[in-house]
Amino acid sequence: MSERERKLLLLFGVAGVILLSLWGYKSYENKRVQIGIDRKAAETALLEGQMFLASRDSIMDEIEWLAEHEPEPQASELVPTKLQSLASSEATNSGMTVKKMDILPDRMIESAEVRRYKVAQVKFTVTGEERNLYAWLDRMHSPNDFRVISEITLSPNRDDDSKIDCIVTFDQWFVPVNSNL
Repeated sequence: MSERERKLLLLFGVAGVILLSLWGYKSYENKRVQIGIDRKAAETALLEGQMFLASRDSIMDEIEWLAEHEPEPQASELVPTKLQSLASSEATNSGMTVKKMDILPDRMIESAEVRRYKVAQVKFTVTGEERNLYAWLDRMHSPNDFRVISEITLSPNRDDDSKIDCIVTFDQWFVPVNSNL
């Protein structure tokens, strides 16, 4: 082998080593970048998972309470009548004078969170002493029974200063009998 062939062979060898080094470096760099991307994705997934767990833990008590207290399914036609009867009898027991009571039409709630429940509403116009009125409202507002006061208007009675006129709307959430959930 001549000197010229040896130099050419050495030049090809050095060029091959340089090319292999560059290829190895590029492969290493690409792999390092991919590992960095994968690590960021894993950290993001971990943070999301921790947030979901924290969210789940924060509402777990509410879910357990709902599982224990959820009302039995009832016929949609009976719930407003029962609510009206309950409110009327409680008003009478409290010494209130019922002037007017109406069952309000169904409200259509479209949100996915409350699709399982329906709401029955009754509206009462009553007159009575302030103490009796507050006692009646306190007995009727019962979130544990899925019953709340959604609207209330108080005004002094025109005929008797010792009495208050009140227009109040009660809402009762219930599971309809034909609920598929």
